[in-house]
Amino acid sequence: MRIYFASDIHGSTTCFRKLVNAGRFYKVDYLIMGGDLSGKQLVPIVGAASGWRSSFRGNTVELRSDEDVAAFEKQLAGVGCYTLRTSDEFVERLRADQSLVESTLHELITARTREWVTFASERLEGSGIQLYLGLGNDDFGDLVPYLDQDSVHYASEGVVPLEDFSLASCGWSNLTPWHTNRELSEQDLAARIAELTEKTEPDRTIFNIHVPPYDSGLDSAARLDENLQIQLVGGQPDMVPVGSTAVRDAIADFQPLLSMHGHIHEGRGVLKLGRSTVVNPGSEYSEAALLGVLLEVKPGQVKKCQLVAG
Repeated sequence: MRIYFASDIHGSTTCFRKLVNAGRFYKVDYLIMGGDLSGKQLVPIVGAASGWRSSFRGNTVELRSDEDVAAFEKQLAGVGCYTLRTSDEFVERLRADQSLVESTLHELITARTREWVTFASERLEGSGIQLYLGLGNDDFGDLVPYLDQDSVHYASEGVVPLEDFSLASCGWSNLTPWHTNRELSEQDLAARIAELTEKTEPDRTIFNIHVPPYDSGLDSAARLDENLQIQLVGGQPDMVPVGSTAVRDAIADFQPLLSMHGHIHEGRGVLKLGRSTVVNPGSEYSEAALLGVLLEVKPGQVKKCQLVAG
């Protein structure tokens, strides 16, 4: 069985399209998205006397025609941003009300996710390739009803059969400094993962757990202070482990054939924990680059595990 796995595309339409197209390119049976479909940035485009204006990555952008606006919207969608054509008055309301920002962003995330699923369903029709979409800690549970359409499926919390294997998914993370939508204590995370292993066989089980194992090298991120500022050592970010102890213990105890993770964008790599092959493809969604891993498995053996980029 051949799998292409990626994670953490955070709203990038370019990355999602690359994910779908990777199926035929790599000749796989399954595409699996490990979570964090949702982006994080809302970019207003404000009507002006001479056209439209916006701001992106510290630069003011003047847009003189609808064609310019459409090209700008496409560019930003490619790197995971959500644009909104609006007025100065609404922008002032956004500045004054964080809950309005969040609800507006939520609506845009839902609309884009639905567009993605329709695109994937149409593109994969007749190919025999199945796409499983997981959720991560930055996603919303109410996206679930929109993730099933023809050859597109929700990688639901729990166990899903994939031919001779069990795909065991958990789209929550341990606690983070950002207090995101889907976080659990290590104790509660351990309880959820334990449910995944009750009726599965290790040499036929593929973990799809969003957060990587603690202190594995796949979970290194920059240390932050109480104000969420990156801390430096010798002029470089001080990298520390931020993964889950519950996940590491579960892999060590159960020894699944394969354990796939995301969450930590800098944690790209492959390693062995006991008999288990453990992977994190990493993420460079903000550059519209899709990082993934190409896998070939049979019961009891990972025949191929190759990091790829596109």
